[in-house]
Amino acid sequence: MNQTDLTRKILRIPGILTLQLVLCISCSYPHMYHSPNMMSVPLFKQSGELSLLPAASLGTLIQCFEIQGAISLPAHIGIGANYMTGGKDNSGDIYDDFSKYNYFEGFGGIYTSFKNIWVFEIYAGYGSGNENHTFAYNDWDWGGGGWIQDGTAEMKFTSFFVQPDIGIRTKYIEGAFSLRLSRVEFTDIRFQNTVYRFDELTDLNNNRTSVLLEPGFTFRGGHDPLKFQIQFLFSPNLTNPQQDFEHFRFNMGVNIKFGGKTGNIQPSH
Repeated sequence: MNQTDLTRKILRIPGILTLQLVLCISCSYPHMYHSPNMMSVPLFKQSGELSLLPAASLGTLIQCFEIQGAISLPAHIGIGANYMTGGKDNSGDIYDDFSKYNYFEGFGGIYTSFKNIWVFEIYAGYGSGNENHTFAYNDWDWGGGGWIQDGTAEMKFTSFFVQPDIGIRTKYIEGAFSLRLSRVEFTDIRFQNTVYRFDELTDLNNNRTSVLLEPGFTFRGGHDPLKFQIQFLFSPNLTNPQQDFEHFRFNMGVNIKFGGKTGNIQPSH
């Protein structure tokens, strides 16, 4: 490379950096159109137990409050329900940009224990939810432009899942690995007056059904009947990976179990 070519390449660097700066500034806040909820891992060992779990839940974008309740019945049957609510607000003084997310599901399945501390359970569940989005984007143009409103979107969706998990439960600690297979279907998608989000919303409308394979890890520590929980959940979209779904969620809360003979439970036969 001669000195002239080297000089030309050096002179091109400011232009490249300027272009990258413009692309970064001319942007909008991200919006996610699905967020995985907290996994159902009560780890029952016998009938007559009631599990209650409120938790703070953090995803890659959406912040939520979740609450889960479950009860163990005779014949190794467990049933329960989850509720999740939250969103993200990026609104400024002269524009609105936010999302609101709500989801409720019920589930049921079977559980069994062995070797006194090990628990295996499998649950299936069905739920429905809704979300609302208001968009804005930054049309920065060398000191001009600024934030511009970019329409709204309203969605309704349903979810069906099957989730086996295996774990241990003692008086002081609990831990489990879960693998949830979920089918999410948007039953109603309405958006209007949007330019910046038009392509991604159109893609979501044209590809309304997604299959998610979701591994999760749950850990609890404390003393019966109260233990503190942390849970990590990964949620890759197998069928539509290009869509803006949250792929990770972390929650922490308090698990309280009533009834049964907590801490001194005999294995199932």
